[in-house]
Amino acid sequence: MKSNELPAIVGTLTGIAGALERVIVVVAVIMGGLMTMVVIGGVIMRYVMMNPAVWTEEVARALMIWTAYLGIAIAARRRGHLGILYFVLKLPIPLQRIVKLINDCLIGLFLMVLFIWGLDMVEAGKLQIETATGITMNYPFSIIPICGALTFIQLCLRMIIDFSLWGTNVSPYDEQLAI
Repeated sequence: MKSNELPAIVGTLTGIAGALERVIVVVAVIMGGLMTMVVIGGVIMRYVMMNPAVWTEEVARALMIWTAYLGIAIAARRRGHLGILYFVLKLPIPLQRIVKLINDCLIGLFLMVLFIWGLDMVEAGKLQIETATGITMNYPFSIIPICGALTFIQLCLRMIIDFSLWGTNVSPYDEQLAI
């Protein structure tokens, strides 16, 4: 099926998902760059200036975790998460749609739990203080509900796109729809 034969909502939702992804990518790149600078600064302080900065390890770890969690939302949009498709792709397209729907619903349920438990972790993190930086752990923990929400939004957009294609012969696993 040609891209101009797809329903209009597919293009609109793909554009929204792409815009959200671009924002997430910018934030992830900034976090990764900051992490690199903090690590390099820590190495210079420790081995060149002989005066180690104890906070660099904690800050670099938090930035790495934030970057990795933001990558989850990016991979969800691009359908880049690990999946075993060999047997699913052997099924007729209507059964592929059902398998994809069940899979997406289970992932959505997990993301809702991640979001709710993440909020609880953020609240509990207010009572924990990092020793070197003195900040409360609710700031590093806040990426968990943020990741859950961003990934859930991307998943919902993908599900709406998949639903809009139910009357067509396009597989929900079609590479054309992955980006």
